[in-house]
Amino acid sequence: MRITTLLTTVLACGLLFSQAAIGGKYNAVLNIGDAMPEFTDLPDISGDKISSNDLTESVLVLVSLANHCPWVRGMDQDLVKLAAQLEEQDVRIVGLSMNHREDDRLPAMKKHAEKNGYRFNYLYDETQQLGRQLGATRTPEYFVFNKERKLVYMGLLHNSPGKINSDGSVNYINGNPNEFYVQQAVAATLSGDTIATAETRAHGCTIKYVQ
Repeated sequence: MRITTLLTTVLACGLLFSQAAIGGKYNAVLNIGDAMPEFTDLPDISGDKISSNDLTESVLVLVSLANHCPWVRGMDQDLVKLAAQLEEQDVRIVGLSMNHREDDRLPAMKKHAEKNGYRFNYLYDETQQLGRQLGATRTPEYFVFNKERKLVYMGLLHNSPGKINSDGSVNYINGNPNEFYVQQAVAATLSGDTIATAETRAHGCTIKYVQ
């Protein structure tokens, strides 16, 4: 009887650990409903240092970015437009750069933000710890958290990723976007409604993590 009870306990514990290690459909680390990783003193393009405790808005949108990435540059104006639409709402957008390329580091981030009209925090995650904890693999890749800092959406900005061409034009791979996943997730979270699409597969450049 004792052996049976012990075996049952071991199996139950193993199940719990295996469930805890399972990420989402497209994310190997986080699943919908997981808590946002905490971070401390990441440098912002403004010269300030930002910690997760500084972000008190009802909705927080984290997005992994890379200045060099043609998919980021192809959707820069879509991100800027989203930021403008959410400006009067209780929402904070925070961009994250984490590659160790010189054109993705803080000095280049400042120039990129000024050129493209970023009006949101843009942080440099040099240790790449936050990126790893988010399970971010692509740029751009979006993560939306609610007031309790639980993950409610992750993946694409919208349903037609755009890549910048050599002439500066943008090629949307599925035509003009018509499903705005992040915007819809934010609106649903603010109103307390169910999010129709909670996870999509991010599309863009691969984040280069240092081993």
